[in-house]
Amino acid sequence: MNDLSKNPDAPVTNRDLYCFIAELVRRGRASALPLQAYLESLHQLGRARAAQPSLPVGAFAELLSAAFAPTRDAPQPCAPPSDGYLIWEKCITTQIQDLQEMRAAGTLEYEHRFFGVDAPRGARWYNFEPSSYLECGAAGTFGGWEEGDATGRVYVPGPVAVLDESGAVVSMDPRDVEEPIVELPPITWEQFTEFLEAGQCYE
Repeated sequence: MNDLSKNPDAPVTNRDLYCFIAELVRRGRASALPLQAYLESLHQLGRARAAQPSLPVGAFAELLSAAFAPTRDAPQPCAPPSDGYLIWEKCITTQIQDLQEMRAAGTLEYEHRFFGVDAPRGARWYNFEPSSYLECGAAGTFGGWEEGDATGRVYVPGPVAVLDESGAVVSMDPRDVEEPIVELPPITWEQFTEFLEAGQCYE
């Protein structure tokens, strides 16, 4: 796997990050770790960096990978958390609570849950395993997916609605929609929150 954390000063594109997460997805499919346990682990690891306003992309990638090995001994922050972190923490703890409540209600046993179900608190969920959660978080927040990637993502059938240069809505073949490859700056906690939200409900 391309280890983004080995050279933290190297430029990283959204395509690089997607490929890294695609490999996590491949490995994660063999894991029996429930999504709730994964998010609890990610929460613990993120807490150690709470004072930072943003995370280098390599550190972000390292957190996503390390959360597959839950630990109860994650270091605690020694400085007040940043405002962005507090937003992220509220999101991830709410998601953990949603999963607990859906498990208790039997929602996670529903055969067709991947078509979308509502948690008892009202939030809509489509992804219930770490692998699909991470892939949808990456695709929905940063892009970087290309046809043929071994993540299970495919183009939707038929045309899609997009905005042209003038702002008008037009119909296009999804293969004709340009997906830019861009260099990523450090990941803010607000972007990390968007990643969590896309992991929950992006399709």
